[in-house]
Amino acid sequence: MTQRLLYIFLAVVDEGTMSAAAKKLYIAQPSISGAIAELERHYNTKLFDRLGRRLYLTEAGRRLSIHARRLLEMERQMELEMRENAQNTPLRLGATVTVGATILSGIIKRLNSPAAPFVRIDNSAEIETLLLKSELDAALVEGCVHSPDLLVKPVIQDELILLCPPGHPFAQKREISLHMLDQQPFILREAGSGTRSLFEETLRSHNIAIRQQWVCSSPAAILQAVENGLGLTVISRRLAQEKMDQGRVCGVAFENHCLQRDFSLVYHRDKYLTPQLLEFFVQCEEV
Repeated sequence: MTQRLLYIFLAVVDEGTMSAAAKKLYIAQPSISGAIAELERHYNTKLFDRLGRRLYLTEAGRRLSIHARRLLEMERQMELEMRENAQNTPLRLGATVTVGATILSGIIKRLNSPAAPFVRIDNSAEIETLLLKSELDAALVEGCVHSPDLLVKPVIQDELILLCPPGHPFAQKREISLHMLDQQPFILREAGSGTRSLFEETLRSHNIAIRQQWVCSSPAAILQAVENGLGLTVISRRLAQEKMDQGRVCGVAFENHCLQRDFSLVYHRDKYLTPQLLEFFVQCEEV
């Protein structure tokens, strides 16, 4: 079994079609088809179901993709170590939107690294996918992590609060009950956001239904919409503090229910922990 066949196989998995994989790898499509056929002969099993123009992993294909990613990542790490250049290789760091907008730049500024890290900011679901595909070395996330192949270490505590415009009836209250949110118009983060997931799980557990007015991936746009009276939102206090201090939005706590959560360090269980990565971990824990 060659490394080339595994690279081609994973390209087909990631791109969804052989033609797209061929385009990504700059090789002819028959070479892609031949490589997949060779793998299927070698393992005497189907790796994909072909439905229409798209390919879908079989269970055998799914297992091979997991092992192939681990194998190729271990080889990548071996090359870095054997060439003695791990110290000069930039870290590939990920962060969810709230983390990226509030604390990540300060952590990176304190890193003693000869090369600036590559940074990807996205929602929790996408960051988890990138970690599993070994496209990131580690990440700071605000949401739940589902894969058992990823290690999770809570390092920073965060609080979600209700935001409303100054003229809203809630603005005159220090606390409200969760049930007062029933049928209120809300501006929510996109699906896959850790903030949204925590809020929606809390609402479900209390049988509360809100009205989804907007869906937005930009915290700045959400804050602006609340300021303009277009709806309420639940957001990290870290993101809202400046506008709250300016009196442009009001933060309200919940009676007997504090929406606390953790920002967590996440990385693959097979990840080789370089000195730069360990320093990143230390800096996260010192926030």
